[in-house]
Amino acid sequence: MRQNKHLCRILNKGGVLSPAHLSLILNIAEDAGNKHVYLGSRQDILFNLPEGTLQNKPAGPELSIHKRNSGVQNIVSSYVCVDILSSTDWVHAGTYLHVLDRFTTNHRLRVNIVDPQQNLVPLFYGHLNFIASEMPNYWHLFLNLEQDKDPCAWPGMIFTDDIADFAREMEEHITGSGITDYRTLVEVMKTSLLQQHTLESSSGIKLPPGFFPDYEGLNKMEGKDQYWAGFYWRNNCYPVQFLKEVCQLCLNTNIGKISFTPWKTFLIKDIGIKDKVYWDELIGRHGINMRHSSFELNWHLPLLDRQALELKRYLVSEFDKVDIRVSGLSFAIQLNGNERFTTIVIRPEGRLPVLGKFDFTRTYSIGHAYNFNPNANHFIEYATGLGKGELPKAISELTKRYYSLLSLQSKTVQIRGKAKAERNYRQVHLCPVCLTVYDVRYGDMLAGIPAGVLFDQLPDSYCCQVCETPRSAFCETEILEPAFANP
Repeated sequence: MRQNKHLCRILNKGGVLSPAHLSLILNIAEDAGNKHVYLGSRQDILFNLPEGTLQNKPAGPELSIHKRNSGVQNIVSSYVCVDILSSTDWVHAGTYLHVLDRFTTNHRLRVNIVDPQQNLVPLFYGHLNFIASEMPNYWHLFLNLEQDKDPCAWPGMIFTDDIADFAREMEEHITGSGITDYRTLVEVMKTSLLQQHTLESSSGIKLPPGFFPDYEGLNKMEGKDQYWAGFYWRNNCYPVQFLKEVCQLCLNTNIGKISFTPWKTFLIKDIGIKDKVYWDELIGRHGINMRHSSFELNWHLPLLDRQALELKRYLVSEFDKVDIRVSGLSFAIQLNGNERFTTIVIRPEGRLPVLGKFDFTRTYSIGHAYNFNPNANHFIEYATGLGKGELPKAISELTKRYYSLLSLQSKTVQIRGKAKAERNYRQVHLCPVCLTVYDVRYGDMLAGIPAGVLFDQLPDSYCCQVCETPRSAFCETEILEPAFANP
């Protein structure tokens, strides 16, 4: 009788594994008949296991296996960025490993531990986001419990050694007691010794201006006589046999860690100059393309969604025809809005979903992050009701808007000179149903409203172009604008 299988997740804390641990995982996957494994957006590893064998498959003392829909979350970190991208002076590889070692229980809240200077791992896509401060060994905490609101800065910075305990105690209040209101949480935590150990924050954080992930190829490490290798598979099907050879080569050349990114890729760091030839040989022998087109990279797709992959392939091929520029941008094809860490989002809107892949009436919508910053928590709808053939041109026009805004922001920064970065808030109007933002700087292209038209000047007949909510229902609110670091 054929055994039923289900997709399982390996929760490798912080997206970092030793080659020995990864080898053990790959053996478990291979023994269960898997020829490939998949990488998740929370730096986890996924593969199929037969029904009923989950409890009998321990992956090691620091790893755990769960069903894909178990609700248990992996701890995410920006460990992968150390010595590759910009980082806070006092945050090193050992800093992350020290923090991660202190997480000894599973979490149902998404916990992120990130450096604000890198731009590969999103800052706010967890529920609890610990972000390195300029003060050594202290971290800001931003709560992102409500998708339609800006992340809330916690009063007081958390000491490095307290992060795991702070996250556990916060989760007890949020998921255990059901307290999700920010002010109530602050009041409840006032009596906690952990809260009493926090340090008053004298400054905010400087957000990176956008995502410029460079995670592929064989490249020189910053300030070191070593290399790093980044591996990307467009279909997210990583061959078990190849990965086992990667692990063996790491062991043979004294490489202690393998890192994973939220973009479903993995990196090998600290490759010695004399060992580079072995990696060249491995890459060549497997015929691996280490330099995909820039159009191909920086995409986030739903796991194992063939239609999303086909749409991406179509758009990439069309981008190549029109010579579109995508530097600094990232894209996602989403069925829902749960994960907002890309610049531009494309959403299928099939009118007759019962027809599945034979639904030729399917249309698409395009949205972009507020100010085109993927760390923003609000998205602006750009176009709806587009046919597949209309997507490339619409995205091309949207990218031009991005570069125009980028140029304007650059000039603004130059005018400010060396002024201190501030947390600026902007007044906008928000649709209470679908959370679409009306910003006077953008107007509403779909409704034929040009930029510069105040909300009060909109006609009474104006309504949300996404859900048709009337103008009278919109509410005025503030949105945090990212602070750009001076050059």
